[in-house]
Amino acid sequence: MSFDKHLVYPLNEKEEEEMFKRFLTVGVFCVLLIAGNLFAATIDLPEAFDLGDIVVTTQAVGVADIGISSEITQEEIKATNSKTVADVLKFAPGITVTKGRKNEPEISIHGFGQEKSLFLIDGIPYYETNYGKLSLDQIPTSIISKIEITKNAPSVLYGPNAQIAVINIITKKGTEKPTFDFNGEMGEYNTYRASASHGNQIGTINYWISYIHEESDGWRMSDDFEPEVAVRAKRFMPNVDGIHEYGGFRENSDYNKNRLWARAGITPDDGSEYFVSFHLLDSELGHPPATNVYKIFVREGDVPAFSTFSRFDDYDDWGADLSGKQVLSDTLTLRGKLFYHNHEDVYVSYDGPDYNNVIAKSTYKDDVLGTSLIMDFNAVDAHEGHVSIHYRRDSHDEMDDVYLPYKNFQAYTGSVGTEHSYYFKNGLGLYGGIAYDWFEVDQAEKNDFDDEDLFIGNIDLETRSTQDEFNPMAGFTWDMDQTVFFGSVARKTQFPTLSQLYSSTSGNTDLAAEKTINYTLGITRHFGERFTADFSGFFHDISDWISRDYYEEDYSGKEIYMNVEDVNMMGFETSLKAVLTDSFKINLNYTYNDAEDKSSLRATDKVIGVPKHKFGIGFNAMIPVILVSLDMQGIYGSEAYDSLPTTGSPDDPITQSDDYFIINSRLSKSLQDKYEFYAEADNVLDKNYKEEVGFPAPGRNFRVGVNLRF
Repeated sequence: MSFDKHLVYPLNEKEEEEMFKRFLTVGVFCVLLIAGNLFAATIDLPEAFDLGDIVVTTQAVGVADIGISSEITQEEIKATNSKTVADVLKFAPGITVTKGRKNEPEISIHGFGQEKSLFLIDGIPYYETNYGKLSLDQIPTSIISKIEITKNAPSVLYGPNAQIAVINIITKKGTEKPTFDFNGEMGEYNTYRASASHGNQIGTINYWISYIHEESDGWRMSDDFEPEVAVRAKRFMPNVDGIHEYGGFRENSDYNKNRLWARAGITPDDGSEYFVSFHLLDSELGHPPATNVYKIFVREGDVPAFSTFSRFDDYDDWGADLSGKQVLSDTLTLRGKLFYHNHEDVYVSYDGPDYNNVIAKSTYKDDVLGTSLIMDFNAVDAHEGHVSIHYRRDSHDEMDDVYLPYKNFQAYTGSVGTEHSYYFKNGLGLYGGIAYDWFEVDQAEKNDFDDEDLFIGNIDLETRSTQDEFNPMAGFTWDMDQTVFFGSVARKTQFPTLSQLYSSTSGNTDLAAEKTINYTLGITRHFGERFTADFSGFFHDISDWISRDYYEEDYSGKEIYMNVEDVNMMGFETSLKAVLTDSFKINLNYTYNDAEDKSSLRATDKVIGVPKHKFGIGFNAMIPVILVSLDMQGIYGSEAYDSLPTTGSPDDPITQSDDYFIINSRLSKSLQDKYEFYAEADNVLDKNYKEEVGFPAPGRNFRVGVNLRF
């Protein structure tokens, strides 16, 4: 796709607004014209893919409830205007979502970075090997049946590297009757979205397929945005200081995305299920520039160039999974998964903010081959037992520019665990589990250059012996009719990523795994069928926290990843859901988190990226007479530290992201349960704020759309 961006001045903005108003008028007119009585029969909604669940129980309350757990439904997803998983999680308690330099969402849970949680799609890990994470903007909400969130004490059955939380995204499958879903949506600045899906159950065969296309020339910034001068990060860099963002529609924020999801399976009897799933995700997207600073490294000899004026020419994922379940007897069931996932991204660097001259093109290729097996058994009615095995091979190849060869990395990660639940007649449940996790790097390379910066060849890097950890956990639930008390203590670890170990600028092969002991104590209370309230206190005792805020021991000026001795986080989450009437619902949630660095190397006791306060509020109302549904969802996020003084630079200034309160709204009208038209507005108040320093968040943006289901 050719790339020709330009600044948007007020005259162009007015033309865009007039064009959007015309689209809106025509869209609403068409909806009203063809709505009528096209369909009269009730249809089935797509079902959840049962084999996507890892933790299963026959009890109303189980091991998933000993931590801070929640579930996000399709209805709740739609109410937030969310188009991707990252959009949805922004509204979840205890979770913050920001976007920075590479236009990828960063998911932080209780202040832990995205790589420290385990993200699953139908029980299968979704990540790339080098950074330990992938963009959750790749996953569209239209394929999702529900999202399961478990914080603090995720089951050992999930496998390794679930230090703080597990997010399991459960997708859809076919229904007994054939269903067809179509969606069309448009917004400002050539923003379009179209999707189609179909599913059915024919005898013992179940299938489901979905395709989504999205494209946009960018998103609108707040009218209150004030341009600032961006300066080079280092004096030796080429000087293109100036204003790189004037406002209007965000510079270099375009995207073009295609997503294909498919699943087919057979259920020969009640005790057998076997499914094959496939996904193909193809994206191209720009990286909006930082408004305050930039970096340009020019090529020296064969040492490649790099720039923060950049875009992804490709950001692609594809994968195939096999999931199965076999009931062997009344007391024994086997569940298994075999999967292969592939990721490739091409990062293009430009020499300045006009994005005309390419100075480097780097490519990352990752693939994951893995398997898991879970055995469920119960010797007596009051007991449920499980044994799990996880094993995967990770491969990462990276090329810093087209004239250099790939550097190859390979690692293996495994886990063996067992978990047991005991239930008593008085409503008490006791849970215990332990996992043995291990991690080994088998191959690592780097490009070698001589004193004149000319490429010599690839050389092997040191690979250390296997790292291994035991991770026990224990907890309880006490179900007293409409009140449930719960608590847990869980030791969780996170092995370092390949980037943390082998990055040419900050890697440290001596890194140990991070260790966290997570404590949880809470209560959930149901007041009849209309009110539910909960309160959960948490404490994270973290040792060997991996941070890049410290200089190596000889203070040579090179910041590398190091294991910090101790970081503590303490806080609570609370929420209330109320169905006040059949036509009015409200939800409230609040998270408090106080983080403190207790390391002896610290220059401050503050911790980067941990907002102290987060508040959410939302409601759904059915407007009488016209029967239009109104959803409003608001989020308040407090400031978070973006940079802090370090031991090497104790006088560095403290910088913080902005605090903010934003509201999203949605109006929708359903006809005959088959046809829905809607209008959405994000950031209704047009709040001007930065989620990360130098990266303004979107202002007020509008969309209209139509859903057709039959």
